Amino acid sequence: MSLANSNSVNQTSDKSLNILIYFGIFWYILIATINYFNARPLWGDEESVFLSVKSYSFQQMFGAPLDAIQVFPRLYLFFIQQFSKAFDYHVLSLRFLPFVCMMTAFALWLRLAKNELKDKIEYLTFVLSWTASSMLLYYASELKQYSMDVLAGVLYTTFIYKWQARQSMSAQTPSKMCPIFMSCLIALPFLGWFSYPSYLFALILGYNLILATFRKEIPVQYLYFFAGSLLIALVCSYFFDMRYRHADEVTTGFGDYFISFASVGEFFRTFGEGFNNLFSRWLVEHPRGIKMIGRFFMVFGSLYLFYGFFADFKKDRYMIKALSTIAFALFLGLVLLGALHKYPFTVPRTALFYCPFVLFLVIKGIRGLRSINSYAYVIVHGLYFIFLILLTIGLSRLVFLNQSLFLKII
Repeated sequence: MSLANSNSVNQTSDKSLNILIYFGIFWYILIATINYFNARPLWGDEESVFLSVKSYSFQQMFGAPLDAIQVFPRLYLFFIQQFSKAFDYHVLSLRFLPFVCMMTAFALWLRLAKNELKDKIEYLTFVLSWTASSMLLYYASELKQYSMDVLAGVLYTTFIYKWQARQSMSAQTPSKMCPIFMSCLIALPFLGWFSYPSYLFALILGYNLILATFRKEIPVQYLYFFAGSLLIALVCSYFFDMRYRHADEVTTGFGDYFISFASVGEFFRTFGEGFNNLFSRWLVEHPRGIKMIGRFFMVFGSLYLFYGFFADFKKDRYMIKALSTIAFALFLGLVLLGALHKYPFTVPRTALFYCPFVLFLVIKGIRGLRSINSYAYVIVHGLYFIFLILLTIGLSRLVFLNQSLFLKII
């Protein structure tokens, strides 16, 4: 084959892959949108949240426990209340902001993944991971805060990953400040008023700022302003939100979903259950056989969680800025909070912000097979690709038939 013909084939292949990528993006938006407009009735947790949305005054929203045993960032819930009130609390208006959050998070994650996954087939696999995830489809239209958690997480991750305006900062003397960078540092901590897990990301960013300040890579004022903003956000979160949790919430809410130290056996059981949930429950739950197939592929992601951290942490001079190191830091944070009984460790939906990291880690883990055996990589990646397509078809069928993804899948 001549060089000209080879270039022509490559261009045709690239064009075809681009079309498939755009179609995959379109398909996730389409089925998520159809699922949203199916307007299924409120159920369970949504109905409990709706009690407060419909009846609470401004003073109650920021000065009393919620009407039912629920956990919901108050400012975010207030925005949902005010928006849905204008539409007489129609079910679509109640779920509108969660839907917008997930669509925005999807767009931002696509940009992050594109920077990391240069192979277009691997990037297409990442896109298909979203269309094949019952969790990312279902919680795109539920009256809960989980899609906001995904958005808050990717906003922090994008900032950490890109380290905005870093080049311009490094060329300046410590007395000069970058307004854009400073504005982001001041604003990001207030995502905690909308998403509790965003405080985990704030700790990661804080660590990076401390390290960069110690190395004199940035002016110390950046760290001061970020710390001050974070302190204000935390204090307000506590006084107007967190302190109003129900007294019996731990025992009747998430009491069974923490890491237990009652015995050695209980520790390994609860830790193992949480670790399994973090890596195996993002695609589908039923039928069980299909879940087990998905668990096989998720093993590659769990292995890369550790390999990627140790490979990238040293390469990045001990900064937590690669997706692999951010994922590992979040994992450690979730383990610690679960051990302290501050945040449930074994409930997948409360860690939905971690789902895109896992989907990314799986692809990176499968890619690692290249260095072992190129044929093994092609086979495993090909099987995973086909598996995602089959899941996408199954989930799409449920959406088009207006059947609940929650009742049928999760």
